[in-house]
Amino acid sequence: MPQEEKTTVTRDREGGRDERYNAHEVEEKWFERWQSDPSLYAAEVNSAKPKYYVLEMLPYPSGALHMGHVRNYAIGDALARYMWMNGYNVLHPMGWDSFGLPAENAAISANTPPREWTLRNIANMKAQMKRLGFAYDWSREVTTCFPEYYKWNQWFFLKLYEQGLAYRKKSKVNWCPKCATVLANEQVVDGCCWRHEDTRVEQRELEQWFLKITKYAEELLRDLDKLGGWPEKVRTMQRNWIGRSEGTLVDFKLDGPAGPAGSSISVFTTRVDTIFGATSVQLAPEHPLVADLTANKPELRAKVDQLISEQRRAREVGDIGEIEKHGVNTGRYAINPYNREKVPIWVANYILMDYGTGAIMSVPAHDERDYEFAKK
Repeated sequence: MPQEEKTTVTRDREGGRDERYNAHEVEEKWFERWQSDPSLYAAEVNSAKPKYYVLEMLPYPSGALHMGHVRNYAIGDALARYMWMNGYNVLHPMGWDSFGLPAENAAISANTPPREWTLRNIANMKAQMKRLGFAYDWSREVTTCFPEYYKWNQWFFLKLYEQGLAYRKKSKVNWCPKCATVLANEQVVDGCCWRHEDTRVEQRELEQWFLKITKYAEELLRDLDKLGGWPEKVRTMQRNWIGRSEGTLVDFKLDGPAGPAGSSISVFTTRVDTIFGATSVQLAPEHPLVADLTANKPELRAKVDQLISEQRRAREVGDIGEIEKHGVNTGRYAINPYNREKVPIWVANYILMDYGTGAIMSVPAHDERDYEFAKK
């Protein structure tokens, strides 16, 4: 049965009539009370209470809060208040993820200097957060576009560089020519920029900085077991993201003339004992050798470009593993270094350039994906 609509009411001391809850009157009263004491939600510097740290994702100061912000920060606010009420010394700060090209591009669109545009948005969103009554310690506010904050980013980077953990290399990126910046896969919608639906995203090879987190793969994997209470599904996702595997590199020499990209294909395999069952070598559509193999072959190049588009769409929905596997035969062969057998070289839509070497030996008898591809 449908439930009756409920109305919050108050009753005066003389037993008079019920009145509707006056949100403006009540909330303004407590808003003013909370704002009058800046230390109300501050963590105690010296305290015997158990410590608890609540940190939500810092918002990007785009101009105004939306309901997604309110939903997220209301959860963190409820947790912080709950822990305070249970006797904890709670640290609950807030700040602004305000650095980078998006701020500059937005400022250009608004015909406003980036600093002025960003700080105005911060002031507006901060006022909204205070009006919502969120229990933040504003004395610990951080703004990532201020030198007082990003000098520590620079310090961390220099320490990583000094230890050989920061390095440069070229890599393909999603590039929006209108934003003039790199986009994450999630920001590419139907091949176009999420901000400009009429602008096709380009694949550009740019030199970038990388951090060598692979050095810590073993430690990261080991400590996943310490995450008590985490869903196993989430821990499995983390293991897959870390992607550590042990194996060997095998070079398949090209049969025929070499090109600028080299004379062999290096593949990574965790099961080199299955190499006698290899029936083909498969390359990622963006593998450097593909340009050599498709040179002066416009029809073949067009098919490879189609594979790239399929990969991009699959990345957008977040599961490249579920893509229907197929590919393009280059007409060239590689030589198996173990038995000297010639195997065809294919370009396949499910092989990723950023995993391993961007090339595999296909062994249908021992791998489900290779079997699916071989049947196709």
